[in-house]
Amino acid sequence: MLGIQNLKSKIGIIRSVLVAALLCLSCGGDGGEKPVGNSLVFAIHNEPDKLDPPNQTDNTTEDVIRHLYNNLVEFDENLNHLPGLAESWEVSPDAKTWTFHLRREVVFHDGTPFNADAVKYTLDRMLDTGRPTKRTSLYEPFIDTVRVVDEYTIAVDSEKPFGPMLAHMTHAAGAIISPTAHRKFGDDFGRNPVGTGPYRFVSWTAGDRVVLERNDGFWCEKPKIDRIEFVTVPEPSSRMIMLQKREANVALNIDPNDVQRLEDHPEVEISNAPANGWYYLGMNNQRPPYNDVRFRQALNHAVDKEKLVSVFLKGYGRVSDSLLAPANWGYAPIFSYGYDPERARQLLKEAGIPEGFTVKLWCPSGRYTAVVPVCEAIAGYLRDVGLKVDFQTFEWGTYIDMISKPLEETQAELFYIAHAPSTADADWGIRPMYYSKEWPLPGNPGNNRYFYANPKVDALIEQGMVTADREARRQVYADLQRTLVEDAPVLMLYEINQIVAYSRGLENLVISPLALVFGYKAHWSAP
Repeated sequence: MLGIQNLKSKIGIIRSVLVAALLCLSCGGDGGEKPVGNSLVFAIHNEPDKLDPPNQTDNTTEDVIRHLYNNLVEFDENLNHLPGLAESWEVSPDAKTWTFHLRREVVFHDGTPFNADAVKYTLDRMLDTGRPTKRTSLYEPFIDTVRVVDEYTIAVDSEKPFGPMLAHMTHAAGAIISPTAHRKFGDDFGRNPVGTGPYRFVSWTAGDRVVLERNDGFWCEKPKIDRIEFVTVPEPSSRMIMLQKREANVALNIDPNDVQRLEDHPEVEISNAPANGWYYLGMNNQRPPYNDVRFRQALNHAVDKEKLVSVFLKGYGRVSDSLLAPANWGYAPIFSYGYDPERARQLLKEAGIPEGFTVKLWCPSGRYTAVVPVCEAIAGYLRDVGLKVDFQTFEWGTYIDMISKPLEETQAELFYIAHAPSTADADWGIRPMYYSKEWPLPGNPGNNRYFYANPKVDALIEQGMVTADREARRQVYADLQRTLVEDAPVLMLYEINQIVAYSRGLENLVISPLALVFGYKAHWSAP
């Protein structure tokens, strides 16, 4: 068996070296073609948060971050793993040590050399439980030590194997930062970001825009667009108008009601494809009666998700049949809770819920596609099965703070939320949401805002983490998804297609299944 493991390890080395060679070929030169225009304007639906990789939690911020930084391992457009700042890597026969061989002659935007010390600084920062980042739990549970082998070799040691190691290294939180800049700016680093990416930070006008400029010293293929601006435009109609007038070149989070109009516009292109995010109502599983599975299942049966998709999403989506979207590795179709108001009423009766019992439903305004009308419709469905609904909407910043409070402080009961794991792997699609060790605590952010705890789920999550064999991991996550769907810790809704509109003539815009959009390969076609 050890001989087979050694052979697999050597095959992995050969494969990563070959892929690295292919990537280096694609990164040669400056791309040749000169741009017709020299700028690109994104109209985004909410202002970015900190441009500090492990302290960001939303896709809009990640869209910006992916232009500024690089990871050891990168995704291609199909979510395959490719060498990034690491040219190649290998895993030890016992799957407990990963060794990454780093690129040479790469520099950060501030002139700091990229090397093993920079990688160690970045990873050690995320392992510091004394000052945890928002993404510390993405790395700390499985990385024990980070060792500098030599100037361009880094080793990551774990007490146990960690199956999704490469997927986690691709997460935006794993982007390598300049140690010099981080020491200089400290807590203000998120407003003064420095990476090795294709674009460098220029300015950030609060409430208005973030401006980036091309990094002419970029180690890979040089961008053809000189300047990228991310302009905050909360109203969907305003983003659409800006695009039609070419005041913006890319508009994100397009309202399904606007798709046909934009498709008919001679200067606009539309991309409409499935992504890896899914949408649902979180529940406080520790608060009665949400701690009763019959009540949770009743809520799931009470809502007509097919109608929500057809009416409010105009068919640009699908009803969820798991707590993980199909675009993620490890997804397994389980089942959807069908619309059955009579079954919902029966379950409510079995759970001892009186007619007119009040549930508190919260909704963010303007954050997600058709979010307010969808939540209003859900409130109507819940009333139809005999519940009284206290429905409130909140601005996103306030909302995320309210639903992220520790159990002793939270007032949240039922709330609309989404999750798009930036690893595209079942571990991070499930673990931060449903692992009992991920509850929000005072001074320690956690993503299990539902305060869900199930020993069987915990055991399967832990088993998936330490299982190195890919097919064995897949079966663990299939079992895990079935357990979760049956236990109904959330009200399952749907996945929404990623609808992106952009100016005709803009070529090579990268629209990732991660529900992210990148302009670093884009260029304007010749007139």
